[in-house]
Amino acid sequence: MKIVNHREIYFSKKQIKKFLKLFSREYIPETMIIYEKRIDLFKNILPIGLSFFPILFGRTEGFYNMGSDTICLFVFSENDDGEDKQSFQLYALHALCHELRHRFQYKTDTEMSEDDADNFATKFMDRNSHAIKNIMKWEDEWEVEEY
Repeated sequence: MKIVNHREIYFSKKQIKKFLKLFSREYIPETMIIYEKRIDLFKNILPIGLSFFPILFGRTEGFYNMGSDTICLFVFSENDDGEDKQSFQLYALHALCHELRHRFQYKTDTEMSEDDADNFATKFMDRNSHAIKNIMKWEDEWEVEEY
């Protein structure tokens, strides 16, 4: 798997690799591109099928491109719970779980469902909170709340 992350402000490639080890093979895409800041949109070409303006204005948290087997993660969109680093990390990891679930749905010919992806992401994050805390080197475990 190829991971593109030029900044590594919120996530190191090592942290992402450890996080992905919590998933089975059917969840893991060929490529993952992490856009930590808006300026990164101009450094990495977006896969075909993504609309630039909703991403630029923070309305898109992640995207799975079936054709290229690529997940794009837009960390700068994760500001619902404050501007601290751990909030960005927590909700970006939740968005990543959501997109990984879409990859799983596609690869296993399961119905593509936003509700299923959201529920999976929340349950996965809460069930693996201790491991995630260790991977991210957080002092405390966090719980994801869906609204």
